[in-house]
Amino acid sequence: MRIFSLDTSFSFINFSVIENGKVMEVHYIDSPRKTLEELPYRIERAGIKLSDFDGFAVSLGVGYLTSLRIGVTFMKTTAYMLKKPIVSYENLSLMARFTPVPYPRVPFLKVSTNVFYRICTPENETEVKIHRGERVEGTGISLEVFKGIGLCNKNFYHPFFPFSAYGGIVASKRLEESPEGEDPFKLEPLYLKPPL
Repeated sequence: MRIFSLDTSFSFINFSVIENGKVMEVHYIDSPRKTLEELPYRIERAGIKLSDFDGFAVSLGVGYLTSLRIGVTFMKTTAYMLKKPIVSYENLSLMARFTPVPYPRVPFLKVSTNVFYRICTPENETEVKIHRGERVEGTGISLEVFKGIGLCNKNFYHPFFPFSAYGGIVASKRLEESPEGEDPFKLEPLYLKPPL
């Protein structure tokens, strides 16, 4: 099975090609051009034809709402038009799942002025929360760009985390189990606004 996976959570675009559960290509584009302008151009430039894929995967966030909506809408439309299955993934869960640090694992990302996190154990993960200064027990997991945020006593920072690659691996397994995928009309970005 060949899967195209897309993450547009932040100002960069990250997409991957997964074949039979293995990462074949990872593309990372950090450009001043807008996501909607850059995305089709970069896919074409990489020599990728979306009609050649058996399924699709897309990140629902957390991240910047506008770029997430563009990525999610782009992939939902592509899957619908090509009549191919699509599955979603969430980037905090991916960091917890694929970072081998002690539990509880506390993946976190800063979006604008808010720090979003969840607490993950082998059996369970909490809802996504906005950090309000409370003490969080566990091992923090994030990106090096957020190194100034010490959410936990111990923290692990990835220099780069290819969300689309790990999301594609998860999607590959999910599509093996449920080949129909998810209803594209129900996929919406995960975005939490602080109360006013």
